[in-house]
Amino acid sequence: MASKKPVNRPSVRHPSHNHPLRVFKAQNEDEIICSGCELDLTGQAFKCTKDCDYFLHKLCFDLPCEINHKSHPDHPITLFYSPPYDHQSYECDACGEYGSGFTYNCSVCKYDVHVGCAFIPETVDREDHKHPLTLLYKIPCEDGKIYVCDVCEEEVSENLWTYYCKECDYGTHVHSCALDEDYEEEEEENRESSSAASRMKSLMKAQDEMAAMKLESRMKKAANNAIIYSIR
Repeated sequence: MASKKPVNRPSVRHPSHNHPLRVFKAQNEDEIICSGCELDLTGQAFKCTKDCDYFLHKLCFDLPCEINHKSHPDHPITLFYSPPYDHQSYECDACGEYGSGFTYNCSVCKYDVHVGCAFIPETVDREDHKHPLTLLYKIPCEDGKIYVCDVCEEEVSENLWTYYCKECDYGTHVHSCALDEDYEEEEEENRESSSAASRMKSLMKAQDEMAAMKLESRMKKAANNAIIYSIR
């Protein structure tokens, strides 16, 4: 009986990991965490060919190495594959939560943003509020005043991002509170899951936008080539 030949799966390299990675289709029931954004691994992804428990969403694999962000206009922020600090963790300057995976960092200012927070939308809608909420990169309060989230009624730290309606003086935390109308009825674990899902949704939207930009660029290039050819 002839033995089956081993399947030779193509592999790719990523600068965040020493070993090659191969394509991996993640299922919800797998309960795997992405080594980049530290959120649940779903959909198209990559895993280490050496089975060393390293996984990446495709969108984390494709993140730009440097971005200019409105929250930090003085310097670009650079993608680090691990926290650039001795204690191997960082506090996100957008949402205030800690991370130990990928971060967008300004080494000059010691400024860090989760890769998911970096791409959250500039406006969001809540079903229970008649106006869109606008993303602010600092609480809309004078120095010394306390800013309280109108959904969870907890204080929002002075330098954290917030979603805000100026007309109604209504504001929320940037993740689960901004999107979840039933926040007060949820258990803490579910609220954390909602926050993670919000960051994941932002990453997926950013991936779609980057893909659309690349497609538009290719189409423009093809159109220009066609014009040049017709002139000739």
